[in-house]
Amino acid sequence: MINEDIKTFAKKISKNNLKVNETYINYKTISLIIKKKEYHVTSFRKDLISFGRSALVDNAFDLSEDVKRRDFTINSLYLDSQGNLIDLLNGKNDINKRKLIFIGNPIKRIDEDYLRIIRFCRFSGNFYHNISDNLIKKIVSRVPNVIYLSNMRIRDEIEKILLAKNCHKCLQMMTKLSLDKYILINKNNHLKLNIHNGFVLDNYKIIDFIKLNAKKLIQNEKLDLISVLMIHLYGESNIEMIIYRFDLNKRKIKFLHFLRQIINLKINIKNNCLDKLEVREKQIKLLQLIWKFRCIIIPKKQGLFEKDRIPLSWYKFGFLHLFSFKKIKDIDFFEIKWPVFPIDKEDIVKLKNSITHNQLEKLFFQAEDFWVNNNFKSSPKEILNFLEKS
Repeated sequence: MINEDIKTFAKKISKNNLKVNETYINYKTISLIIKKKEYHVTSFRKDLISFGRSALVDNAFDLSEDVKRRDFTINSLYLDSQGNLIDLLNGKNDINKRKLIFIGNPIKRIDEDYLRIIRFCRFSGNFYHNISDNLIKKIVSRVPNVIYLSNMRIRDEIEKILLAKNCHKCLQMMTKLSLDKYILINKNNHLKLNIHNGFVLDNYKIIDFIKLNAKKLIQNEKLDLISVLMIHLYGESNIEMIIYRFDLNKRKIKFLHFLRQIINLKINIKNNCLDKLEVREKQIKLLQLIWKFRCIIIPKKQGLFEKDRIPLSWYKFGFLHLFSFKKIKDIDFFEIKWPVFPIDKEDIVKLKNSITHNQLEKLFFQAEDFWVNNNFKSSPKEILNFLEKS
């Protein structure tokens, strides 16, 4: 928090070779990017006009003005230049007691910025709140207004909710306020403003399972929690709304469309196909199912599976929509790797004296298909004998 013109401060910081994000500079706020982490810096501010989804702000000249525009007492702490705590509203005590309290009139705070409804859900995951049923009803009456919030602001806040340790509590509060029915709707996009039923997921254990086990996989695939988790919360039928509301990039859009294909193939799986199998047998069965789906989704594809543009991890994420995590959590699902195919193209060329490129690719595919269906156990000799006879 600084008490000077934010534009002047941004210029000073830029001279020190720090990356500065000025997206919200009109709101007297900038972000500093330091070691890939984002830090918000603001001047003292006061609202001139509030619109519910944005505000016209000006510089304030003392803390008593600035603190009035904040949402919760836990967000009303200041440090002076010497590092001394300034706590006008007893916010530190509320943090220690884990109490979530609006500053002033809660509905007035919400009417100033509807994003505060989502922030209330986020903080409620870690803080106790003593809010009456009457106030809950008043908050619910404001919930439909979140459709006027920009995609960027919605995305930033939902991302923080998904990253929260007690994410499931935040999601439960969203359903309690019926917020889940409005998050995907953007008043300014071209989709029809259809109110849907909200979250289709009522047990959030799968969310915790993915966050605990697939964090590195999500990063490696250049995905994020929104592209991976929102389809679990809202279901395959709302994919397009997820894409538009969160401004997903081409890779994430391709990922979600692929998941839709996988989900539509569920009819090809027997519900009990993993029952009574040992861990290794389950792993083999899942890998064989991945191969089967690959052949359905890309019927003309030939050559090695490992060379596909669709990575193995995408199939793994897809299978979380086909099986309960209880059936796969004991098999290190995210650690499964595609076995190493035991022959290469040169082996086939030696087997066949004269062969075209297309014929080679076809035989390579047939060889891998034979190997997969033999539980990945076929030796090079067995595979070549199969090709020789085919």
